[in-house]
Amino acid sequence: MRFYVNYRDVIERVLSEYRLMLGIRDDVKVKVRRYKTKAASSNIKTRTIYINEDLLDLSEDIIKYLVLHELLHIKLQSKYHDERFYVMLHFFIPPEEVDTIREVIMKRMLQNYMMKR
Repeated sequence: MRFYVNYRDVIERVLSEYRLMLGIRDDVKVKVRRYKTKAASSNIKTRTIYINEDLLDLSEDIIKYLVLHELLHIKLQSKYHDERFYVMLHFFIPPEEVDTIREVIMKRMLQNYMMKR
């Protein structure tokens, strides 16, 4: 597995920036795991974000999106993608860019799935 150069530094920097912008004062942990079907997830109660390690070598924009996406769930205290969620997401990342990032993520996950079959 080839990781994005200094991905841990990128995650910590992005997490700090978005926490500040979103007004999240409490600590949020980020853990890297291998998932078969998920790009990332979060546990709202423990304030922990889990990122799929298979995606870390794609680009910094992918890491930013994954951290922001899960951080919004923690901020909003909701696992749902409602209107508030998308308004906040699109404030930071335009809808067209979100679509492009999601395509890249899905392609990688499909590739990984097909290779493991």
